[in-house]
Amino acid sequence: MDEFKRCYSNEDESVSIPFFWEKFDPENYSIWFAEYKYPEELSKVFMSCNLITGMFQRLDKMRKQAFASVCLFGVDDDSTISGVWVWRGHELAFTLSPDWQIDYESYNWKKLDPKSEETKKIVKDYFSWSGTDSAGRKFNQGKIFK
Repeated sequence: MDEFKRCYSNEDESVSIPFFWEKFDPENYSIWFAEYKYPEELSKVFMSCNLITGMFQRLDKMRKQAFASVCLFGVDDDSTISGVWVWRGHELAFTLSPDWQIDYESYNWKKLDPKSEETKKIVKDYFSWSGTDSAGRKFNQGKIFK
């Protein structure tokens, strides 16, 4: 995980994303898609970004074994938050600590199949901060948990 994080931080996506798939260990790690359950409550983009930052701060002890790219799509009064998470293990990690449970219930979580071409496209889009959400909203900004 540390090796990938260094690569992601220091290389272009054309290098870091293939590196991720080359080094990804499906026996010990899993990939998850998270989507914020309450997009109708998202008004201002800066407030939505604060939601993401707050969640990251509360999950600080997960950093050693996790990586995420969480993106905001859309504009003020028409946005969504979703992201791709990678961590050690094959179950939702948030139940392991009460501190980690504060935000995770505000998201719908779906475990992704690392062999699927759809998963590879989702990982590419989220790691490179490109594309659109399921409703066609364009990428606005993102935050990386590493």
